[in-house]
Amino acid sequence: MTAFSRFDPRLQEKIVNNLGWTSLRPVQDMAGQTILDGKNCVVLAPTAGGKTEASIFPVLSGCLSEPKDGLRALYICPTRALINNQEERLSRYAEMVGMGSFKWHGDVTPSQKKAFLKEPCEIILTTPESLEVMLDSGSVPTAKLFENLRYVIVDEIHALAACDRGNHLICVLERIQAYAQEDFQRIGLSATVGNPEEIMRWLQGSSLRETMLVDPPRKVSKKDISIYLSEDDRELEDQVVASAHGLKSLLFCESRRLAEGIAGKLKKSGEPVFVHHSSLSREEREYSELQFSRGREACIVCTSTMELGIDVGDLDKVLQVNTPHTVSSFLQRMGRTGRREGTISNTTFFIAEEKYFLQALAIIELARSGFVETVRTNASAWHILLHQVMALCLERGGIARRDPWRLLGRTSCFKDISDEQVSRFVDFLLSKEFLHDDGGTLSMGLAAEKAFGRKNFMELYSVFSTPQEFEVIGVSGDVIGSIEWAFLEKLLEDDASFYLAGHPWTVERIEWKKKAVFVVRAPAGKIPKWGGISPGFLGYDVSRKMRDILVSTDEYTYLRDDGRSLLASLRSDKRDFLASAFAPIEYDHKGVLWYTSAGGYVNSSLRFALKIELGVDVQATNEYIKISSETLPWNEFSFALERMSSPGYWDDPELYRKMTTLMPNYRMSKFQGYLPDELQLKLVADTLLDIDGVKRFLKQA
Repeated sequence: MTAFSRFDPRLQEKIVNNLGWTSLRPVQDMAGQTILDGKNCVVLAPTAGGKTEASIFPVLSGCLSEPKDGLRALYICPTRALINNQEERLSRYAEMVGMGSFKWHGDVTPSQKKAFLKEPCEIILTTPESLEVMLDSGSVPTAKLFENLRYVIVDEIHALAACDRGNHLICVLERIQAYAQEDFQRIGLSATVGNPEEIMRWLQGSSLRETMLVDPPRKVSKKDISIYLSEDDRELEDQVVASAHGLKSLLFCESRRLAEGIAGKLKKSGEPVFVHHSSLSREEREYSELQFSRGREACIVCTSTMELGIDVGDLDKVLQVNTPHTVSSFLQRMGRTGRREGTISNTTFFIAEEKYFLQALAIIELARSGFVETVRTNASAWHILLHQVMALCLERGGIARRDPWRLLGRTSCFKDISDEQVSRFVDFLLSKEFLHDDGGTLSMGLAAEKAFGRKNFMELYSVFSTPQEFEVIGVSGDVIGSIEWAFLEKLLEDDASFYLAGHPWTVERIEWKKKAVFVVRAPAGKIPKWGGISPGFLGYDVSRKMRDILVSTDEYTYLRDDGRSLLASLRSDKRDFLASAFAPIEYDHKGVLWYTSAGGYVNSSLRFALKIELGVDVQATNEYIKISSETLPWNEFSFALERMSSPGYWDDPELYRKMTTLMPNYRMSKFQGYLPDELQLKLVADTLLDIDGVKRFLKQA
């Protein structure tokens, strides 16, 4: 029996007659069966693989078969842009069977939300932060709203599981579960990831439902890969213009500065160009998406904001300046093409630096082998626990001492935290007046109200820190986008001109109280800048693959003559040395160079341990570890490696404590500063270190 045959007859009729479908895709049939069986699941399929329909059709069928009043399903997206993009499609599917959908986020007016609450429809599209606002707002009758909730769909779940926003979300879902009359189904939609079972466990939480991974076999399809090398920026820009001409394409850049600079060059060439990144105004981004989805031949120059499945229609090409840092990102981006009959997925790289050339080869070859990175999840997210204790106080007015752990104790992001540790943590919050104890009922203390009480506790509605931003306003009064305060300060020191929305602008005046920058178009010849920074750390597998490519004799058919020549030159320089050992070492009177090729996270971890072991200056890159010392004897370094490779070395809590004290005072969370000192250090260490990766490396070194 197919999933379609199990759908409610009213849905079957609409799928055939309204949509003109004659069959379901394999992923839709498998997901349909699983969801109709009442199981929690993670549905894996590439971009444009039909995941949305795979989840929403059985949900609609379930709502038809078991009708109840009010809200029945949540559809959660990482971004407002993705909600806006999905809204039309989900609304169409709901309406064709007599149901309704409503998007709830910060751009929706209070009057629209009020109207919804008077008469809730079956489906809400929302973000994790907006769910928090709903729970904490006195104007939302949460107990009534969520009592008949039956389904929760989390789109692009892989993007959430790896970050604080995802851990925040699974906590919010547990708090919503307290109001629901039944154990609602949890459905995650994801591109391919390396550890889907862990993502499933992460989503499961306190649910007692059976779980299933929906991962249908994929057809091996041809891919079109091209790599263009350039000796200077002008040549690279000319190559981009030629490749984008007359086609509908996405051009990915690894920083806003690069995106804005190349968009400016494309506009000068006369090419139709749109720009899409997080610092543009909502109107600018939505205009780009709308024009593009209507089929206009143009190029959207973007950062990773266009990676998360926003539907801009059929693409001819994906263009990439330099290279993404992960195989996952590469597959997401390439998957935007090859959707039309008779077309194939493609990516064209434009590379100016040697390191990006090797990085691109490594990512392509890992993808060809079927590798995808695992998503790192946090099992002791103390800063999230602090946030949730405060949010629960705000939501409920007062809580019993056991309430936070009773509601949240089975959440994946707290699985490595014990009951005893939580009790000590509550004592700490009481001692710091973050909590107030009134005869066994805990409420928000004076220190918490002072820290988070501004603007009706807006600080508690999200777990991430929002940089202070200034609106950029043009001559006509239109909002072009925003720039961060820190960038604005640097800008005024050197040059009051910058790129935004693909145009160069000159600052006319700044109104600091209004947080507004008034600009005019920059004159010809003025060289603007942008303050974007590319992330630096590569993962272990990408870094090792870069080394493996250098020591191998493999040929890559997608390389042009200049690429083959460059690869041969790099191999000639480095093959013999890198092939001499798994991780060869150079030692001389200036110190040690250890070519680990293990990536930034592993090398950072090794760096701090070596500093403790040897008491000397140690530096780390993705490729190597450098010890600068003219007095370090070889045997001391050798003995240090032996100790670091011994069983149990990396499990010593004292080593961990010492390593954390050597780390920079990075601010990883806006709640970090309110934690006990040792937990603040742990948060930084969990973000920067990869102890499991170190153990894996040392077993082979």
